[in-house]
Amino acid sequence: MEPAKGRLDIAIKYMKKNIKNILGLSILESLVATAIVGIGFIAILSMVNYAVQSIDTSGERTKANYLVSMMAEDVIGHRNSLYGVSAESAGITFEADGSIKVTDEDGNTSDVNKFIDHLHQTPWVAGGDGNAGPCGGTGGGNETNIYEGQRADAPRNKEAKWREIFDSNRYLKCRGENDIKRMRVYKICRWGDVCDLTNEDVYDDGLYIGRIQINLNNGKKRKFLYFQADYKIRK
Repeated sequence: MEPAKGRLDIAIKYMKKNIKNILGLSILESLVATAIVGIGFIAILSMVNYAVQSIDTSGERTKANYLVSMMAEDVIGHRNSLYGVSAESAGITFEADGSIKVTDEDGNTSDVNKFIDHLHQTPWVAGGDGNAGPCGGTGGGNETNIYEGQRADAPRNKEAKWREIFDSNRYLKCRGENDIKRMRVYKICRWGDVCDLTNEDVYDDGLYIGRIQINLNNGKKRKFLYFQADYKIRK
C-alpha cells in the first residue's frame, strides 16, 4: 500500500502543478499585456498617418516639378512672340533701335513688347489679376477647360492657362496664404541704365534669367527653378 500511496501523492502534486500552470493570466498581467498591445497599435497608426501625409506631400511636389517645367517651356517657346497683339495684325513695324510699334485703324501708334520683355517688366504672380490671393479659388465643381477664351496672341493665352492652373486648388492644394506661385525674369548686362542687374562678363544686350517659385504646404515646402529664358546679341 505504501508504494502505491507514494505514487498517488506524486501524481496529485504533478496535477496541482499543471493546474497552476494553466490557470491563465492575472488581472495585472492582463492590464500590462493590454497596455503593450495598445502602445504598439498607437505606434502603427502614427506611422500610417505619417506615411499618408508623406505620400500626399510627395505627390504635390511631383506635380509642382511638372508645372514649373511647363511654365519654363512656355516662356522659352514663346519668348519672341508679341504680347497683346496678333503677329498677323497689320501696322506692326520694327524700328532700327529694336523697338516694336503697332498702328491701329485710327492711326494711333503704341509700343509692343515681346513676351520675354513683358515678363521682365511685369512679374507674374498667382492671384495677381484681382483674385483673393493664392487660395482664392476652390477648384471644385465648376472646372472649365483651361484653353477656353482664347486671346489673339500666344503670350496672353499662356498667362490665362497659368491662372487656371495656379489660382485655385484644382491642380495644387493651397493650404495657406504662404503658398506663393510666381515668376520673374531678370535682365543682366554690363550697363546699369539698361538692365536691372549688371555683370561685366555679359557683353551683349542682355541675358534673361527666369526665376519660378512655388511654395507648398503653407510655405513649408518650396520649389525654385532658374533658367536661361533668352539672350540678345548686340548688333
